[in-house]
Amino acid sequence: MTENILEIIESTLGNITRGAIDGILTTLGIVIGAYGAEATIIIAAGISGGVASGLSNTFAALSAERTEMEVGMKEIRKSMLREEMEDTLLHKTKKREVRIKALMDGAASVLGAAVPVTPYFFFPAEQAVFVAIGLTAIFAFGIGYLSGKVSGKHLFRMGIKMALIALVVAVIATLIQQGIHISLR
Repeated sequence: MTENILEIIESTLGNITRGAIDGILTTLGIVIGAYGAEATIIIAAGISGGVASGLSNTFAALSAERTEMEVGMKEIRKSMLREEMEDTLLHKTKKREVRIKALMDGAASVLGAAVPVTPYFFFPAEQAVFVAIGLTAIFAFGIGYLSGKVSGKHLFRMGIKMALIALVVAVIATLIQQGIHISLR
C-alpha cells in the first residue's frame, strides 16, 4: 500500500509541483490584492480563490493530460495496426493515470493556497500579509529544493529560484494593489 502511494506521488510529482506553486502564488496575489480589508474578507477571498484555482487546475490538467495521452495512444495504435485502443488494458491504465494526475494537480493547488491564507487566522491583517509573504517564500523554497532533489539538480539553487519567484510575485502584486489603491482615491 505504501509503495503504491509512493509510486503515485513519484509519477505525479510534476503535477503536484505545478499545482502547489500555482495555488501558493495565485493566493498570495489575492491576499496582497485584498490588503487593507478585514481579515475575514481576505480569508474568504483567499480560500475561494484557492478552491477556484484547484478546480481550474484539475480540469486544465485533465484536458492537457488526456490530449497528451490520446496523441501517445494514436502512435501506439498506428504501430500496432489497430483501429481502436479503448478496450485495451493499456488505454484503461493511461486513463486512470490521467485522472490521478489531474486530481493531484488540483489538490496541490488547494493545499498550496492554504499557505498564504493561514496567517490571517493568527495575526492581525496588517501583520499577516508579511507573514504570508515569508511563509510563501519558505514553502516555495521547499518545493524548489524537493524538485532539485528529485531531478538531481542543484538543490539550493532550485530552492532559491522558487523563493525568488515568490518574492517577485509579492512585489508585483503589491505594486498593482498600491497602484489601484492610489488611482481610485
